[in-house]
Amino acid sequence: MIRINPACPLLAKNIQDTIVNKISFPKLLPVVLVIVAGSLILPSINNEQTAFAESNTEPTILVSDTLKKNPLAMKIIAEMESQKLKYKQLSEGKLPEIPLTKKQIEIEKNKKISEEILQEDLKSMEKKYLDFTPKNAFEKFISKLNSTYYGIFWDQFDYLNAKVQLALAAKNQVLENGGSLYEAQQEYFKYASMPRLEMISYIQELNIKYGFADSQIQSNFDANGKLPRFEDDKDAPCYGCENKVTTPSNNIDIDPKAEIKILQEKLSNLRQEFLNSNDIEEKKFLVNSLNDTVKKIQKLTYL
Repeated sequence: MIRINPACPLLAKNIQDTIVNKISFPKLLPVVLVIVAGSLILPSINNEQTAFAESNTEPTILVSDTLKKNPLAMKIIAEMESQKLKYKQLSEGKLPEIPLTKKQIEIEKNKKISEEILQEDLKSMEKKYLDFTPKNAFEKFISKLNSTYYGIFWDQFDYLNAKVQLALAAKNQVLENGGSLYEAQQEYFKYASMPRLEMISYIQELNIKYGFADSQIQSNFDANGKLPRFEDDKDAPCYGCENKVTTPSNNIDIDPKAEIKILQEKLSNLRQEFLNSNDIEEKKFLVNSLNDTVKKIQKLTYL
């Protein structure tokens, strides 16, 4: 039996007309829901009251005895209170953790086992291919050479390896900042590459450092590692002589040879700073300075 609140006489009359006209249940259901919703707000004929109360933990629902006998009304009330509590918890950031189902617990367990197996496989792979890491492979290579040359080879390896590590870090920075793979590759090439003039200068420096070349004799070579050409052999200086003939520069204001020597010394200092630095941004700056210096040397070489 439907209990109608007298506070809504017009609504009561419409419902009675609907019942008299024998309206089917699907058409009557929206009207019933309106009545139930209205009964939550308006006082009943017996002055019964509907109230809701919440604690800090679980909501307490107070309803009239009449509504308690209506399963549909109680279901609507419970759903409203549930949504109300969820909204409050969401706004306070205190949503309770949803307990995992048995299937989800099993999946998480399998993930953990798979991760442990993966780590074991990686350790096994590292151990298996330990001889093929860049440093170990290079060490195996130079072990076949005369130990006299170890120093010069290791200096070359350390410098190039430092450039490659910087290039990898720069590449990862681009990817982490949302850059494309092409942009990341360009950044890698920028810091991993070694211009030919820089390579010649570095080899020349190492040869002098380890006593494989004389600094005075090496000064006769240009930035490309070549001796100057002369149309007539009589004009060529005696490179091994004490009183060798020097060719004056055509440019009175700038002596390219002297300027190149200064720039090569700068290259040497920049390389050393690069190897000693542990800061990525500083290393980038030093590599850019190295490249700029190489360009200046190249320009002076062809004056």
